[in-house]
Amino acid sequence: MSGHGLKFALLLHPAAYRRERGEELASVFADTTAGMGRWTTAREVIDLAGHGVRLRIGLGSDGLPSQLAALAAPFAATAAVAGGLASQVVDLARWHQLGVPSKVLWAEYGSFHVFLLGQGGLLLSLVAAIAAVFGRWTTARLSGLVGLLLTLTNTMIMLTYSPSWAEGQWALLIARAVVWYGPQALWVLILLAAPRDLLGPATRRRTWSALAGALMGGFALNTALGLGPVRSLNNGAGSVVLALVLGATELALLAVAVPALLRGRYGPAAAALAGSPIAFLMFSTAVSHLWKSGGHGTAVALFGIAAVIAVALSRRRPTIPDRQPPEAG
Repeated sequence: MSGHGLKFALLLHPAAYRRERGEELASVFADTTAGMGRWTTAREVIDLAGHGVRLRIGLGSDGLPSQLAALAAPFAATAAVAGGLASQVVDLARWHQLGVPSKVLWAEYGSFHVFLLGQGGLLLSLVAAIAAVFGRWTTARLSGLVGLLLTLTNTMIMLTYSPSWAEGQWALLIARAVVWYGPQALWVLILLAAPRDLLGPATRRRTWSALAGALMGGFALNTALGLGPVRSLNNGAGSVVLALVLGATELALLAVAVPALLRGRYGPAAAALAGSPIAFLMFSTAVSHLWKSGGHGTAVALFGIAAVIAVALSRRRPTIPDRQPPEAG
């Protein structure tokens, strides 16, 4: 089994890289897995396969995007699960206060596919977050990916049960699902983009990053979706103010990221990458609220200003000189 897995993992690498370093990779794999069990061997195969995929899409360890992803990975792992977990805890607490019968709760969560896909996806995402905090990155990435796939599968099944789906409004339902689960998907992609050799054991810095991710994912994400614990921020002017604050913070991080990178400081750029999913969602929420409240001109102007700033920042980006990769911790 390990022989077939190794061959498959090597085939995922670019042909030139495989010809140059294929034997070396196979030798290191053999030394690493010698006398080890199936789980260790499978873990090494997954790591090697992921390495090949990242090389094919230009995410090698020496590249700036990969280095930033490694710094943002602890944040992304916890943020990806915090939104769904916090939302479910709040729902259960509210239903308990309202005295909702257990039969209703069982109807909501007890069906086979909801329990297997929905709750299973949430549980695996939680495993991914815990594994990331403790530096178990193979477990974190595999659990995060499978958890996301289960969650999205459950979501698509639930959408088909909606009356709006039968009425032909499937495009609107899918668009809403993209808004709801887009940030989680982006955070999981950040986690997967981080090369294994840039991810080390648990550190205090990673722990603080993970706590920040849990706060952003659990509070800001649900608030942007109108599900947060502070109801005054879920809708109305409060939500717009919060959205603008987070959007301004993201733009500020992007503005200082380039000069910071030129000085060898990766923190602002990594923070901007980690916060980009929630910042984009909050900005979309603000524009949507302004549009629905009749402020069409303001909404269009706000969107246009953001687009101009984004284009200006992208054109301002200079060539970052080669540097030693920063430590992921």
